[in-house]
Amino acid sequence: MKVRDLMTYPILTVEVDTTVFDAIQMMVRDKRGSVLVVEGGLLKQVVGIVTISGMFEQVFARGIDPRNVMIWEIMTPAPLVTIGPNASTKKAAEIMLEHNIRRLPVVECGALVGIITSKDLLRCIGNSEADDKSA
Repeated sequence: MKVRDLMTYPILTVEVDTTVFDAIQMMVRDKRGSVLVVEGGLLKQVVGIVTISGMFEQVFARGIDPRNVMIWEIMTPAPLVTIGPNASTKKAAEIMLEHNIRRLPVVECGALVGIITSKDLLRCIGNSEADDKSA
């Protein structure tokens, strides 16, 4: 199976000057555990990623008001580990394990086209096991 078969699109993105508070509201609304930080118009260039756990560690655990923190202050900056949409899901899993990450931006010709997560890969395994039982 290819990454493009499992990746999520559209991707939840924010600009670098977004507040952590606004990003959290978007993440809750869209039920996402991360946002990609981008710059640019239609062909968005990924400049970082922010996760819920990162927000808790860097903002809430320190008692900082998320309205006073900009995303660029807490993001993991680029270059991020990425993968192409035609790569295998096995390769995606290997990269995630190698880099100890749970989210992998999908980039094609320098443009962000999706994201694949460890949850997506687990869902794939669960679906294939269900198919095996029904056969």
